[in-house]
Amino acid sequence: MSLTVQAGRGWVDVRTKRRSDKRWDCECRFVSPNGKCSSWVSAASAEGYVSRDLAFSAGVLLGRELAARYAARVQPAPPSMYQ
Repeated sequence: MSLTVQAGRGWVDVRTKRRSDKRWDCECRFVSPNGKCSSWVSAASAEGYVSRDLAFSAGVLLGRELAARYAARVQPAPPSMYQ
């Protein structure tokens, strides 16, 4: 199952899948406004998650962190008051 969530300066795609041990794994990626995508990043621990909702929550949190990192790279530096 997959989900798309708005994030600062783009959006986050989150997808989950059920493992053979009945736990859940999650991956997310950040999509910038110009359409460039990061690679899929695992948001799961080795133990996995006991529910799909927990897996989605972890994916959304990690995806928003990726979005914040992207926004920090893109924003111009503030003007120096010593110029």
